[in-house]
Order: sequence, then structure tokens, then C-alpha cells
Amino acid sequence: MRNGMVFFSASLRKYPLIRFLANALASIWLFFPSILFLALGLICFTQLGQGKDLLISFTETSGSFGGILLSKFIFLVAITFWVYVSWYSSRMIAYIKGFQHRLLCNQVNPTLGDAEYEKLFDMELRFLHRFPRIIGYACLLVILISLSLLLTKGDWIREQPFLFLIGGMLVLWIIDRQMIRLSSYGQSGRLLKIMLITAAVVIPFLLVLYTATGLFSKAGFIILLVLLVLVVYMLYINLRRHRMEELERKATRVTRVSARGWRRWINRLMDWLHLPREERGYFTVFNIVCGVGLTAYTAAIFMFPASTRFGPFPVILLAFAVLLGFGNVITALSCKFRINVHFFIFILAAFLPTPDHHKVRTGSLSERRVPITVYQDRQHLSEYMKHWLYERPEIDSMQQYPVYFVLANGGASRSAYWVSTVLGRLEDASIDAGGPRFSRQLFCLSGTSGGGVGISTYYAQLLHQQEKSVVAGFENSGRSFLRQDFLSFTLARMLGPDFFNYIPLLNKLIPDEDRAEALEQAIERSTDKAYYRVGFDSTWFDQCLTQKGIPHPLPILLINTTRVKDGSPGVVSNIQLSTNIFNRRVDVAGLLQADKTIRLSTAAILGARFPYMSPAGRIDQYKHPSSPGGTDTVRANYFVDGGYFDNSGAGAVQEMIRALLLIGADTEDPVIKRRFEKLSLKVLHITNSPQGTIPLQPIGPFVNDLMAPLLTIIGAYDMQTTVNDRRFITYINDLKAKARAKGLKDAEYIPIHLYNDPAVAGDTMSRGPYAMNWFISDSVRRQMDRRLLTQPRLQQLITDF
Repeated sequence: MRNGMVFFSASLRKYPLIRFLANALASIWLFFPSILFLALGLICFTQLGQGKDLLISFTETSGSFGGILLSKFIFLVAITFWVYVSWYSSRMIAYIKGFQHRLLCNQVNPTLGDAEYEKLFDMELRFLHRFPRIIGYACLLVILISLSLLLTKGDWIREQPFLFLIGGMLVLWIIDRQMIRLSSYGQSGRLLKIMLITAAVVIPFLLVLYTATGLFSKAGFIILLVLLVLVVYMLYINLRRHRMEELERKATRVTRVSARGWRRWINRLMDWLHLPREERGYFTVFNIVCGVGLTAYTAAIFMFPASTRFGPFPVILLAFAVLLGFGNVITALSCKFRINVHFFIFILAAFLPTPDHHKVRTGSLSERRVPITVYQDRQHLSEYMKHWLYERPEIDSMQQYPVYFVLANGGASRSAYWVSTVLGRLEDASIDAGGPRFSRQLFCLSGTSGGGVGISTYYAQLLHQQEKSVVAGFENSGRSFLRQDFLSFTLARMLGPDFFNYIPLLNKLIPDEDRAEALEQAIERSTDKAYYRVGFDSTWFDQCLTQKGIPHPLPILLINTTRVKDGSPGVVSNIQLSTNIFNRRVDVAGLLQADKTIRLSTAAILGARFPYMSPAGRIDQYKHPSSPGGTDTVRANYFVDGGYFDNSGAGAVQEMIRALLLIGADTEDPVIKRRFEKLSLKVLHITNSPQGTIPLQPIGPFVNDLMAPLLTIIGAYDMQTTVNDRRFITYINDLKAKARAKGLKDAEYIPIHLYNDPAVAGDTMSRGPYAMNWFISDSVRRQMDRRLLTQPRLQQLITDF
């Protein structure tokens, strides 16, 4: 037969092995949505460090009893939802496919009886009937294999997870065959029913017991719970199968009574889907499970507290169930109408206009009663430097005055947490020392991606500190804020509305909020009750801006980003970026419309939009007509993660330092001249990635011929930041050697690595790994906290205070 059917011509029957392989491949194609999400789940949780960290976080049991119990209950709901939808939606496809083929056979050979038909297509029918249940088993196997990685440090499972999955499916296939045989006998069937009822009762009991005793922190006990769910699933589908066969035999002897009410509509729907009416129980449970799962899924999408309470692991499982269910519905319709509905959806999605939900969030300056010229009135670098030096008369009484420039590499929450705690620790150390505060000696903060979020967190703490008594608390405040879950709500939007935005008609119902905005809202709505409150929920970027003629008490803020269209580096900054100083970097804040502003969280995330987790953000720039009577033109600027061009922000800082040296050399102001010559420039480069060289492995001929251009582009992207950083390090070292000639007291480059520092012989205790995600487990966070106490260069800086 044609069109990827599971049924084949008679010529293949001479070769059983070929026939078996052909049916297996055709089944994989027929049930592709379910197979796809099985593969995605296995890859995410076994091959990605982020996936393993999500599993680790699931085993952590901090919080109230009710909160933990709800989270673990949703985990069971998510598993049940994924397994049942995978199995039964695939089963519906199998029924439709079988009905269509039987109908076609009747047209070709009207005399073909049922017994002869089943004998002729025995192998194909076995694949149709049993492949869906094997898919259900595979869902649970993916979870079991993933959890088993928490019990062993070996890589033997991680290296070949699909072999373990296939092997486990074959074992379960054999057990399933025996279960089918045993369920047909009276005594053994009754025993299996008792086992099913017992296991079904034990599961909720274990859920409460595990929560009360903290056993969810033990991966082995979670595996035991999932194994029990596997037993319940296996017993349920086999015993229900036996019950269905009994009902089918009775139906052949008893005249059916016409159903009424809701049963009548269910029967009509089942008839339309070619489902046997004896499966009404299966179908009813399917709809109940879908209702509960969809309710939890919808809550995670639209309710931030619900998503964080569920946690990222259950949210992913809920989303997998919904998305594969949608894919299987499309496959069922394709089989029903004998057309490829997937193809038409892709065509319509490609050519019909899709709503653009990726515009950067803005607010109105006039509504906030802020002058609309606030962005145009930002200081230039020269004015900021003049005010900065004039506001620090203590320089005159010192031999040298340290001035700090901070670079913060990208790395999502890992980077944000590390950067914020490092800066907070330095601030607290300077407060405890009783001398000039670190923030007073800080000239510039430059960050990319998660580093931008980290410096923005520290900057916001400084911005809102005026009402507080000065005590050491910056480190703990930043730690308590950035340890939270920013991922679950973002994932729910990414695997929900953002996916369906490309489905014609459905996209009309999608709210105008994308996953990047969800990430911003997650940051804004997280718990913020520490002493030095971050206040992302109420902080606008215009509050951070310098203004002409007014000294600014806080450092220059540079959040690095990249423009999509031409790859130009962009910077969201609280000063104006002169093109002759910053080499035509895009002044992103200057692109905003006259009455528009953005939040500080929006500015931070604009430099952390790393596809596919966060899409490119759109800012419309209005150009006024060159002649009277003309119309404004709009330029759509799309910005992504700054790491595409410069993952450390070193380029902008190097250009800034070069400009400062020229200003210091050319100034005729004696105060500026005198104080500038006492500056000891210190560049703090806060990194969070492994240091050292990457081992070069051989590339096979096939990969060389096919993938060499792509691999080169990827390698160039990774190496670009390394080259920029080394160029900057060389520049600072040259400046250190010629500091006097350049009008400075001194210059120094100080890297503060999260991983081992290769330049420090005794620094060998921080090998990681540290997962990079918008959520970090308590286990990884504690490793980072320990590193904070032993980082050698950081400890030296604290000693200097």
C-alpha cells in the first residue's frame, strides 16, 4: 500500500525479516509525533547538563509539606498524562489506519473474510495493536533511564541511552506478551486484578509518605515509584483489553440498545474515529486524563505561582503530552481523510501572516510623568567622567585610587548568580572594612546574557539602597533573589502559546506575550524580600539614566546585545554612545520612540535572548521624513543575545578605556588632570565557563564533507569571544607597562573564574560541572557558594579592602 501504510505487498511475505523491519520503520513513521517526543525527552534528560540539573532539582525537597506534595502530585499527573496520551492517541491512529485498510481490502476483494484477513496481515496487525502500548512503556522507560543517571557517576548509560531504551522496550514487549496470556485465565486474571488495585492504592500512599519523610530526595525511591506506575499501566491496559474482548463477544449475541444523552454523543464520536464501542471505558478515562492534564498545563502557562510550584520537570512532561497529542490528532485526521494534514499546516504557517508577539515591552514616559527627552538627555562619556572625578575629592589625599571596570560573561542563571554574588561580596567586604565602598570606586558594569542580568541585579540593589541603613547584605540579597526558578514559566510559554502561534486560526487566540516576556515577568514576580531589595517589578530603565548637568551616583551600565539583520553589536546603556568612541555600536536605548521607555528587566533580558529559549526582540525605530509633508518610516530592529558577537562585553569596555585615556590626556582642567593621574585601573572579568583549551578530535570524512562549513561557523562563534578577550587582556597588559606614559597610576586585569583558574597553581577545587539554565538546583548553587569562599583572586581583592 502507499502513503506510509503499515501494510505491504505479498512479495514481502517471502522474507519475514525484511517484512518485520519494513513494518517497524512504517510504524515509526506512522506514530512519529510520539516517537519524536520520546527522543526529545531522552536527549534532554540524558545528554544535556541542564536536563540532569532539572532532575536533581526535582529531588530537592525544600519548602512546606503542602507545596512539596503539590509539586510531586503534579509530577504523577504529568507522567500519567504523557503516558496515557501517547498510548491512546496512538491507538486511535491505529484503529483509523486499520479501518481504512480493511475498507480498501473489501473494495479489492469483497469475499475476503475476517479470519482470512487477519491471517494474511497477521504481522501488520500485531504492529498496529501493540506499537501504541510499547510507546506508553517507552515514556516511562525514558524517565527511568534519566533518573538512573542520578544513581551512578558512570557514563555508560549517557553514552548509549537509545540502546538502553530499545533494550528495555524489548524486555517489556516480552513481558507484555506474557501478561496478555495470563490475563485470559480466570485465576491468574483475578490475581492480576488484585495486584492492579493494590498498586493503585499504594501509589498515593507512597506520595504522601515520601513527602512527609523526605524520600523524594533519594533518586532510588523515585525510581521505585515510577516502576510502580509502570506496573499499574501494564496491568491496566491488559486487563482492560481482556474486559473489552468479553464485551465484544457479548455484543455479538445481544442486540444493542440505542444510547441517549451524552453517551449518544460519545458513541457518535467513537464511531467517527472508528473506535470500538467496547472501549468506552478507555475513551472516558482518556478524556478525564486529558482534562486534568490540560488544566495543569493551562495553569502553568497563565499562572506564574503555579508554574514555579510545579517545577520545570513536570512542566516539560505536561507540555510534551499536549504537543504530541496535538501531533497525533493531526496524524489521525490525515489517516481519516487520506491527506497529509501536516503538510497543509506547514504550508499555511509558512505563507499566511503570523502575529508578531516578539515586540519588546515598552511603557509610556508621559504616563509615568517623566520628561520625554530623558533618553536624549543622557550624558556622554566625557561628562560622566568629569562628574565622577569631581564627586571624589578623597582621591587628592591618596597615593593611588582604584577604579573598577567589571566584565560579566553570559551563562543564564549560572552567570547571573555568580556575578551578583561576587559583586555583592565585594560590596559587603568594603562596607565591613569601613573604607571607601566598592560601588563608589566602580566606574562601569558591562555584561552579556546572564551576566547582564547579574550586573542589573546588583545595579538595582544600589539604585534602591538610599532608604536603607548601610550594612553588609548585598551578597545574601542577590543570592536569595537569583536562586529562584525563572525557567518553568518561560518553558510553559515556549511549549504552549509560542508553539501554537504558527497554527492558522489557533494563533488568533494566542495572547500577545511571548516566552521572552514570560522570562521578564518571572524575574519581576519572583520573591524579593531581602534587605537590599532588587525591585525588578517596579524599576524602569529611565530611572537608571544619567542626565546632562547632574552628577550620577551609580556606575555606567552596559548591557550588550546583537542586532539580527547585520550582526552589529548593540548596547543598552545609561549614557549616550558616541559613534566615534564606541565604533558604531548600536545605542539601543536611543532607538526608542519619543514617549517610550522600557523596564530594567526588559533591558537585561534583551541582552539574554538566546534562541530558541528566547526569540529576537523587536524595537521599532521611527525615522522622520527628510522633507516637509513626508511620512515617518519605520525600521524594525531585532536584537538577540550579545554573546553572538561578544560574550564578555570586553569590546565596549576597551573602547571606553581608550576614550578615557584620550580625555585625560587632552583635558586642561587641573582637578581632572591631577585626579586622573592617581587612578589605578582594575578590570574585573567575572567568568563562569571552563578555562583552558578544547581538545581537537578527528572529524570523519562524511561529517567533513557535509558539516564542515556549519562546524566552522559554530567554532568561529565560540572563538570570537576568546579572541576579543585575549585582545583586551593584551591591551590592559600593554597599558600596565606604559601606565605612567598614558597618564595613569597603574592598570591590572583580574579574572574571577567560577571554574579552575589555570594561572593559579593551587586552584584545583572547582571543576564543576555547573549547569547553564534559567534555573539552578540547590546542589549546583551550593557548589557555587563554596567556590565563592575559595576563589583565590576574589579572596585577594577582599583582603585588599
